[in-house]
Amino acid sequence: MIKRTALAAALTLTAFIAGTGAAAAQAVPDWLGGELKKPLADTRIGITVLYPGSNSYQAKYAEAAVSYAKEIGIDATVMDPQGDPATQFNQLQDMIAQKMDVIVLWPTSQNALIPAVRQASRANIPVVTSNSPIGEAGRQYVTAHTGPDDCKLASQAAEMLGDSLGGKGNVVVIEGTPGYSVSILRGNCFLDDWNREKSQRVMEAFLVKYDKIDGVYSGDDNMGVGALNAAKAAGRADKIAFVGATNFAVGYEAMERGEYYGSIYQSPVDDAKNALKTAIAVVKGEKVPALNYFETPKITKANMKDFTKPVF
Repeated sequence: MIKRTALAAALTLTAFIAGTGAAAAQAVPDWLGGELKKPLADTRIGITVLYPGSNSYQAKYAEAAVSYAKEIGIDATVMDPQGDPATQFNQLQDMIAQKMDVIVLWPTSQNALIPAVRQASRANIPVVTSNSPIGEAGRQYVTAHTGPDDCKLASQAAEMLGDSLGGKGNVVVIEGTPGYSVSILRGNCFLDDWNREKSQRVMEAFLVKYDKIDGVYSGDDNMGVGALNAAKAAGRADKIAFVGATNFAVGYEAMERGEYYGSIYQSPVDDAKNALKTAIAVVKGEKVPALNYFETPKITKANMKDFTKPVF
């Protein structure tokens, strides 16, 4: 049975978004191999995703999680906490009360969820964090982390921007939501709220303040295209190289037009599948890597035809 639900602040289930009858149990997938401790159809996974209602990448991730769970015949519940740590905390407690076999958590906060993750661990329910890690103090209670390697991803973006500028120039960095671990990693590792409209306003202010901007790095293409739009409105886009860190459809299209230098190809479908595969391996009793990353290759106009255009 596959359910995707939204848990409101009032702590009641308010939206039954998608549902199907129980999927027939299938043979063990090739990637898993060996005997299962329990049939896939009897495996119950609780999944709570940062905010799929406001971000196209997260929406596609949630959709892919539902689809893949149905494909392999597992019992999965996908929840949208709407970016609210208190709501997600209660979702986690609800999953613990239901005695899920494993929880997949894309956290809304680095630290606010640690007590709930600790509670899951003490109830012998393994937690797999996805895409964004929780705070250092809580990682002892997490079985594995899956997603992109954000530090590597930011370093790749820095390399591309360096290539486009010949190794020097004045660069603007647009990081995203303050305090969010992915924002911190993608910002810090480039130098060593992920919204196009906000990014455009930030870039407009930079364009007024600085006469010389050679390059712009954004934590994802959604923000990057917001910055590009601001530069185009100011008549300065042709003098600035734009690089992002997650390739969205708008970034792919801008790259195709020659307005956007490059990005990092990151698939929400691969992201969701990686999380579910890791969670199932944990239930099976396999030893899984503490950090289970998937590949995120560089993409520019020179090689973009080797990649499928993102649908998010």
